[in-house]
Amino acid sequence: MASDSSDSDSYAETSHSSDDAELKPVENVEHLLMLSDEYQVKELIFNPCVEFLEVQPKTKENVMKIMALADLYNLHKVRQGCDDLLKNMKLKSLSETVHLQVLDKVKTQHYLTQRIKRLETFLDELYPQFFGLLAYSILLLHEAGKDVKWCTRHFSNGTLNFRLDISDSEIRKCSSCCEMLNSVVRSSMGKRSYGKDTYHYVGDNHFDYKLPKVMKDFYNYKRSIYEHE
Repeated sequence: MASDSSDSDSYAETSHSSDDAELKPVENVEHLLMLSDEYQVKELIFNPCVEFLEVQPKTKENVMKIMALADLYNLHKVRQGCDDLLKNMKLKSLSETVHLQVLDKVKTQHYLTQRIKRLETFLDELYPQFFGLLAYSILLLHEAGKDVKWCTRHFSNGTLNFRLDISDSEIRKCSSCCEMLNSVVRSSMGKRSYGKDTYHYVGDNHFDYKLPKVMKDFYNYKRSIYEHE
């Protein structure tokens, strides 16, 4: 009976601890999950722990421990949150976090595949946004009467002729279109200051004379993805 009393006291203490599960660090939640499994206390201990792990911000420092708990207790939503963080990491950070060099081939392939899928999805979303914004910017420059050296073969009144798309090979291979894009770059720039280029728009991100090359590389990279599907 003394043992039953001791177990009851332990259960009461654990139940009280579970009330504050959201405030506990991941290490304490791991202990609580073990106790909930041992005492089969799902509603009072296990569920609050799962809710904590679901809302707990996933970071480079805690994601692997949280993922281990998610795999151990089949917490699919928690695992998805961990995967979302890892697939958005730069490769260097990913390698440092999951230690790719010591993982087996299957796990390494999983992490890298998740990252590749994320990048491909992002490129699919970015592609029409990038080229659409570029085409609209060129139209606005024409309407504003900016000093742009227009390609008269492919553009009329600031818009493309012949139902072309600005990412089409005919545009990318046209020397007049490339010169037009370079003149668009020049129209965005102010006078050099302290040896650096300045721009008529604020911020640290600017397009420059690499724009035609970026357009070409962007198109070729996206095409290569679809060719190998």
